[in-house]
Formats: sequence, structure tokens, C-alpha cells
Amino acid sequence: MINDWDTRVAHPQHEVPDFDGFDQESVEFGDPAMSSYQSPTPLSEPTGRWLTFTAAVAVSAATRDWLATKITQRRWKIRSRWRLLDPTTQATLVLAFLRTNLTYAELAVANHISASTCRRIINEGIDLLAERAIRLSEVVRLARKAGWQYLLIDGVNVPTIAFARRLHRRQQHYSGKHRRHGVNVQTICAPDGRLLWASAALPGKVNDITAARRHRLPAKVGKLLGLLADLGYLGLPDVATGFRRPRGGQLSADQRAANRLHASLRCLGERGNAQLKWWRILATELRCRPSRCTRMIKAVLTVYYREHTPLAA
Repeated sequence: MINDWDTRVAHPQHEVPDFDGFDQESVEFGDPAMSSYQSPTPLSEPTGRWLTFTAAVAVSAATRDWLATKITQRRWKIRSRWRLLDPTTQATLVLAFLRTNLTYAELAVANHISASTCRRIINEGIDLLAERAIRLSEVVRLARKAGWQYLLIDGVNVPTIAFARRLHRRQQHYSGKHRRHGVNVQTICAPDGRLLWASAALPGKVNDITAARRHRLPAKVGKLLGLLADLGYLGLPDVATGFRRPRGGQLSADQRAANRLHASLRCLGERGNAQLKWWRILATELRCRPSRCTRMIKAVLTVYYREHTPLAA
């Protein structure tokens, strides 16, 4: 449900001559498909203007007020004397940024602050949210308390900007499977598909089974609860996957029946990935340094728990 608070956003507006007497050679247009390695900041030419409008974000006011309280507490802790924006407005900008993935410049112009100030206050709020993300050990404890016999594990690719044009070690964020730059995130979901936990970000070229091993998911989860996964995790200990058809052969009738049963249970985990990417900051390109991708994911996970409480009794 759309809440009763809003945020102001702005988009660049440029003068376009009337169609009558239009001379294409005398007018230059920028490339509408801006490549991801270019700066997303709109052009600041003298003739440019901003179109300001009011938009609502589908996040509850209770979550905004909770975040504003945490921001106020941090200001008292660091003895911050004066800020340009009050805690409620700062919390609104943070949540609007996570939900819409608007640029800092677009959010800054409508709130009468500079883009650098907007970036700083949003990153401050994201850091506060990321610090309060639920831990995997707590998820496992609550899942066992709820009486669940298994959890669902899956991997999701979160797209990012292209960190570099040339080939070097940062090219590891390019995923050959998805054919784009991104980071690999492992998700743990409840048997009914509710998102419970999201891992730290790994480079996009890392496949799912390698990511699960780096996060030690079989030892942290698989030995305490059952884990269902797709064939991308075949061979991982303490993880139940389907049967892969042998090369040049066929699966038996019992194996095909087991695969259908396994798929009917595991497919619900896709809901968790959809719930994670409902926040457009993770559905579109992440415009941040690789070292901050994990904080973005953890911040989204914290807000998701404030909105849905998937482990509530």
C-alpha cells in the first residue's frame, strides 16, 4: 500500500524546438542509451532545466520513523551540531533511493541540496541499515524454532555498472552467464518462498556452488537444516539437488519423478529473489564502488525485515 509520505524528485528537461522548421543538423542530442561506465549526473549546461514533481514510495511510515530515530541517535553520538536536512527527510531520501534507484543529482535538486551532500547523507543511512542486517546464525536459530525441516538456497545476479573498460582484475565482475557486469548474491528462503537472508556480494564471474563454499553455507546451514538447491549446486555436501541426465543416457522413471517433486519444492525460492529485487537499487545497475555492494544488499535486507517480518511467529 502506498504510504502517506512522499519525496521530491527531479528530472532534467531540455528545450526542444517546434517540429515546424526543425533543423536536425543544428540541434545535437546526447546518446539516449548512456553506457554504464559514464557518469549518470545530468548535464549542467546553462539552458538545462529540471522538472520537479512529487512521488510516493511504497514503504511504510513506521519504517521511515524507525530509520529517522536511528539517524538521530547517531547524530547525538558523534555530536553533530547542525545538518542541512532533518532526520525524517534524510530517512525519506535513503528509502526513496533504495526503492527507486534515482541518481543523487535527481534527488538533490528537488531537495535543494548539492549532489555530494545527497550522496553523503544517503550513504550514512545505508551504513546504519547495513549494520543492523540479520545474521545467518540468527536465521538458522529461528528457522529451527519454527520447526522447518529445510530451507531453500539460490543464487541471484545483481547488475552493476561496468567498473572498467579495459581487461584487468576488476573484469572479474563480468558474468558470462548473464552477459553483464554484476555481483553474485546467495539467498536463503523459507519453504514457502519468503526471503530470509542474503549473503555478501561476490564478483559476478563466481558461480553459485563456489559462492556457497566461500560463504560456508553447507556447514552453517546444511548440517543443521536441510537445504534444497538446483543443479548448479550439484556435488555440494549436505545440499539436496535433482538428478542430472547422464551424457548419452536418460533418467529413470523414479529419477524423473524425484526431479518433479524436488522442483515443486525448490521453485518457491524464486519468490525470495523477486522480493530482493523488488528494491530497484538491486534490480537495475548498482552505481557504487565494488566494496559498497555488500552494504547496499544488507541495507535492503534490513528494510525488508522491517516491512515484512518473515520470521515472525
